[in-house]
Amino acid sequence: MSLTLSQFLKEIPKAELHYHLLGGVRLETMLDLAHKYGVPLTEKEAKSYYRAYAHENEVMKGGIAALNFLYPLLREPEDYARVAYEILEDAKNSGIRYVEFFWNPNDTELPYQVVTDTLAVVFEEAEAKWNISAYLIPSINREKSPEEAVEMVEWMIAYPHPRVLGIGIDYREDDAPIEKFWKAYRLAKENNLRLTGHCSEFGLHWRNVETGLDLIGLERIDHGYTVVENPELMQRCVDERIPFTVVPSNTFFLKKWPNLEEWQMKHPIRQMAKAGMVIIPATDDWHMHNTDGQKCYQVMIENFGFDLDGVRQCIENGINAAWQPESVKEKWRQEWLAEFDQLRSALTEEPTFDPEFHTPYQLS
Repeated sequence: MSLTLSQFLKEIPKAELHYHLLGGVRLETMLDLAHKYGVPLTEKEAKSYYRAYAHENEVMKGGIAALNFLYPLLREPEDYARVAYEILEDAKNSGIRYVEFFWNPNDTELPYQVVTDTLAVVFEEAEAKWNISAYLIPSINREKSPEEAVEMVEWMIAYPHPRVLGIGIDYREDDAPIEKFWKAYRLAKENNLRLTGHCSEFGLHWRNVETGLDLIGLERIDHGYTVVENPELMQRCVDERIPFTVVPSNTFFLKKWPNLEEWQMKHPIRQMAKAGMVIIPATDDWHMHNTDGQKCYQVMIENFGFDLDGVRQCIENGINAAWQPESVKEKWRQEWLAEFDQLRSALTEEPTFDPEFHTPYQLS
């Protein structure tokens, strides 16, 4: 057996720790759901949510707009079941073995318990059929009130479920720093739920990362890119091995540096890697961002200068940061990394690097 680099990156086992459930809705599924409920939606309008069709649209609406459109559109349990099944089918085709899904219970048309049970059934089926483990992270919509965030956690406490691991927070951060939601996080922690949160995503101040760690007690940071602007805080995150889920397809930096070379050289992910931070590449919204597990790692190599040792380290970082028992993670470390090494030995040629451009991920 011989493999090209693309085939290798598709086949290697990966953990996906930063994926928004409705960011994985296929275009045809969005159109079908709109037709089902009589919601006016042309194909051109639908495509405006998907980056793959950017060349066809003057204005791209983006991932958050897609979530705002889709949550009211999913009105029956079978709608969530279809979306989850299709996402996990896509994951199977991209080498994903483990997924933690963000979703926003305060935005749904259906009760928390109904959606949770519906998704859990699909997860069980996918695990049996495709050997993919999937779990849920109910997430605070920070554009809503702190009281609604507390209500969400109360739903979780009233209906504990083995497929629900902890809480997160997402949506626009500009006017909603994480400290506004301290009460929801404290309640979650008191009830043994795990804690993560989107911080410092859209070029916002590094203090949001610091607040997330010190006031809220986050175990993981989602995005967190402006940590690179505070060397002391960045070194602390290196020393304490704080996991950061990072998204190469993040829209903010694509707009900030439309020039490819500038984007490659200045992107915070590159700086985070050079500093030795614990980073886990993630896709965020597959179909909205026009990416998948393979493309995500392809960017890490071809644009950010990772070598295959660095990719292997990211795979291990994902295992270590997963919210699973240590016995499960140790099994994955043994099996996944052995599989990685076996697939690597079948590569027709390992990628080469221009030392003037590439800085492979320095392992610590």
